[in-house]
Amino acid sequence: MARVIALLLACGAPLAAAATPELRPFQASYTITWKGISAGSSELALQQLADGRWSYQSHSSARGLFRLVMPAELASRSIFSVQNNHIVPQQFTADDGAGSGEKDQLLNFDWVRGRVTGIAERKPVDLPTQPGLLDTMSVQVAVMHELLAGRTPARFVLLDKDRIKDYIYTTEGSETLRTAIGEYRTVKFRSNRPDSKKATWFWCAPELGYLPLKVERRDGKDVEWSMAVKNLTVKDAAD
Repeated sequence: MARVIALLLACGAPLAAAATPELRPFQASYTITWKGISAGSSELALQQLADGRWSYQSHSSARGLFRLVMPAELASRSIFSVQNNHIVPQQFTADDGAGSGEKDQLLNFDWVRGRVTGIAERKPVDLPTQPGLLDTMSVQVAVMHELLAGRTPARFVLLDKDRIKDYIYTTEGSETLRTAIGEYRTVKFRSNRPDSKKATWFWCAPELGYLPLKVERRDGKDVEWSMAVKNLTVKDAAD
């Protein structure tokens, strides 16, 4: 759940898809629905740092019984750069707000040494990097970046806590959605691990730089939870 909550957004100036990929800073919010009831919210922000790198962060809150599925508060952040037209993570952090004073995850990507080191839920992490390796936040930006570049995402390799996992992305056609920020044509994608019946579905709007307007987590045909865009503000990179 935390991995996907990292990725959504929402009322403001539209992003324009361009021949040359261009990330645009934004702030967004989503509503979360679980078993047909309102269960929480998620806030996302993408911003460019003074040194030219980027920060992508989320803060999610769960209500009621949905706290059995995810922590009451969950904050995640990825620091990354864009190199050779690809997203390259530098650091990933996550905190469930339990009050220990320490991050639940702190992962540093050292591309010179070829290692990812840090901690994940009190376990030490020391793994080799590999081409295209992403964290569970930066992969969301990577999907949008690939689409803006005219490339259709097909596979990503993610570091999820202390394990490296493959995810397959499949195009599932298009659909027009009515949302809190207007009506948009979207391209549908499905993301899943090989041989898993669980999958996450994304409705991405080309007019908004392929930002996802809706997300569903399904187990077979059953929808476990969903997210819908509520608000979106887009800025210039220099802001």
